[in-house]
Amino acid sequence: MDFTVQQQGDVALVVLQGELDVAVAPKLKSLLKETVEQGHKKIVVDMKNVLFVDSSCLGVMVNAHKLAAANHGAIKFAQSSEQVRKIFELTRTDKHLSFHATIDDAIKSFAS
Repeated sequence: MDFTVQQQGDVALVVLQGELDVAVAPKLKSLLKETVEQGHKKIVVDMKNVLFVDSSCLGVMVNAHKLAAANHGAIKFAQSSEQVRKIFELTRTDKHLSFHATIDDAIKSFAS
């Protein structure tokens, strides 16, 4: 997994790339936890270049979502491929996380 974190106004944009599996789960957990703990209240995770997500990383994302909410923030997910989105749907994780078609849609959703 490769990643970058960019600032877009008051939103932290976390751009992920590659496969999110058990081997990278600790790195993903640290990345999202640090982003929240740095005080970012609005976080968008760009999933455009994510090829696969396994259950360990699904758990990391749900826990990061809970941590952000506990800190009066939110994490939104954007641009998931159909294949990745299906994993979230099959595990019903999509019921707990916020998914958007584009990064702009995810950013705009913070205003609602």
